[in-house]
Amino acid sequence: MIAHGLSAAGLFILCGQLYERIHTRDMRMMGGLWSKMKWLPALSLFFAVATLGMPGTGNFVGEFMILFGSFQVVPVITVISTFGLVFASVYSLAMLHRAYFGKAKSQIASQELPGMSLRELFMILLLVVLLVLLGFYPQPILDTSHSAIGNIQQWFVNSVTTTRP
Repeated sequence: MIAHGLSAAGLFILCGQLYERIHTRDMRMMGGLWSKMKWLPALSLFFAVATLGMPGTGNFVGEFMILFGSFQVVPVITVISTFGLVFASVYSLAMLHRAYFGKAKSQIASQELPGMSLRELFMILLLVVLLVLLGFYPQPILDTSHSAIGNIQQWFVNSVTTTRP
């Protein structure tokens, strides 16, 4: 959940920054922006694939653990979930293609667009570092969640055993 929060926050921040520069949310008006902006398209690509569970990001650790653990118990649900990941990948890549690649569909891509400020870049790069750090060293978060889950599991066992006659 922490990795998802970081990657979703990164996508929302980048969407806001894109809107501040082109003043539209209509993806039909976008296109050809990859060469017009310095950092924003590449960072959008990173956060989009991080959200999909790219290895090396915190999202991969969570998705791998969920899919691996659920496959042992309910393989049918895991296979259905995997198809959901494939559809999400197709949608994310189509979104990136419409916004940043292809032909310029309006005068937006023909004008010079401002780059990211140092403040904006620092804010986004901090999220990138945190996601990669969680991808390569998730143990502190796993240890913290393990004790919390253990407490919830113990509470559940106690509540079930005390309600039975």
